[in-house]
Amino acid sequence: MTEQDIADYLKNHPDFFTHRPELLQQISIPHGHEEGTISLVEAQLARQREQIKTLTQLLEKFHQLAHQEADIFFALLPLQKKLFQTEDFIAINEKLDDWAKGYELEGAKILLFTDNWQKNNSIPEQHWLDRKAFELIRLERMGLRQFYLGDLSNKEKALMFLPEELPIGSVAICRLGGTPQKPTALLLFKSRDTDRFHNDQDTTFLRHLVDIVELHLGRWL
Repeated sequence: MTEQDIADYLKNHPDFFTHRPELLQQISIPHGHEEGTISLVEAQLARQREQIKTLTQLLEKFHQLAHQEADIFFALLPLQKKLFQTEDFIAINEKLDDWAKGYELEGAKILLFTDNWQKNNSIPEQHWLDRKAFELIRLERMGLRQFYLGDLSNKEKALMFLPEELPIGSVAICRLGGTPQKPTALLLFKSRDTDRFHNDQDTTFLRHLVDIVELHLGRWL
């Protein structure tokens, strides 16, 4: 029996712990190097506190945005509502993809670096990215910048996109989380138009969009 088998069983039997309440306290979960272990109940409370913290950060972000750049605020508001209502990584990618197509793009998706997230069967292979394979693109295209807007070579496209996603004329690569040298994920936008994304474009809108996606990312994984 694999970890995924156990996870699937618990998802399909939501009343499991209702019939075995003693397990909620007996099962312990590693919780940092100094804090030892915690029970499932404590783990759930910790997760809820983290979700409240994320929602508070989102409210603060939108409050600032509404005052400083109202046009961007109203453009992102429908997307934020959809992201907030969705808690599944694949569904979130679908929401982002649909939203991008509303701006006459070919689509959008998130790629997760394999050394930052625990791989699981619920997320298809095409959403995972090997950091070593991407490093040359990062060095040549992005450097320490948060965004790359422009064209990619065929080899670079093949690393990040499926054959059925081609042809692609230009892309926007957005760094998510982590540091400039080691992001935790990428947000990609693609267009068949070779001039849609180029390196002298203003990235203010993308910057605010990335802030929102980053705050949600931990909820989906």
